[in-house]
Amino acid sequence: MKIYILVDAEGISGVVNHDMQVKPDSPRYEETRRLIMSDLNAAIDGAVEGGAAEIVVYDMHYYGTNVALEALHPKAKAVLGKPPKILPPAGIDGSVKALFMIGYHSMAETEGGLLSHTYTLDMKALRLNGVLMGEIGLEAAIAGSRGVPLALLSGDDAAMEEGKALIGRFEGACVKTGTGNRSALCLPLSKSSSLIKKRAKSALKNLKSFKPYRVKPPYTIEIEFYNESSQEKAAALEGVVRKRERVIELAGDDLASLWEGFLSGYTAG
Repeated sequence: MKIYILVDAEGISGVVNHDMQVKPDSPRYEETRRLIMSDLNAAIDGAVEGGAAEIVVYDMHYYGTNVALEALHPKAKAVLGKPPKILPPAGIDGSVKALFMIGYHSMAETEGGLLSHTYTLDMKALRLNGVLMGEIGLEAAIAGSRGVPLALLSGDDAAMEEGKALIGRFEGACVKTGTGNRSALCLPLSKSSSLIKKRAKSALKNLKSFKPYRVKPPYTIEIEFYNESSQEKAAALEGVVRKRERVIELAGDDLASLWEGFLSGYTAG
């Protein structure tokens, strides 16, 4: 059984501050990398016990160079540098049986959400075929377009609520409860690791219970930015249409290609 793991940072155990912990040049960034590896390896441990034979980890955070290979579970391989997830041999395709999301957070503008944002800090709102969603929803929809279900989600309580409201059933591992945008009630690392491992194993043992999150094509993605300069940057990309003030739209028949093409172009340089 092959599984695909997306790993982010803001929903990782013990991570609560963007400037101190999350940015690669922040003073506690190396601590964050250790925390990432703790949550990630716990998920891999559980997946192996649940029957996974092949595990691909995709590093989603910032430049995609956060996973520490010297500490990575030997049963997994990691995709670093954030290439488009549609490209072999690192892409999500029909050979993948389950998607795990480790260290996830709620979308931008979530009331009380811990480190809430949607991909980049200048995106205020994202809608797929008219439905408001963040990274959890869009990545689940991309996997769903390939027939792959979201089986495990770890992160804070707002991320759990967002995922359940949009996608429905999956195994959830809530490692912290937000008490503001940059504070949370956190589980000890030993308990969060144990919880993630348990939920990962259960996710694969009960994989038939989870259905791919499918959004019917054709696809339209609308993005509202906080400022006009971001809209101008996005509108310069091929296929992007200005809709109204600070809002752009892109459309296509393949969701993975549509989003990966836009995001790689928008974040380049």
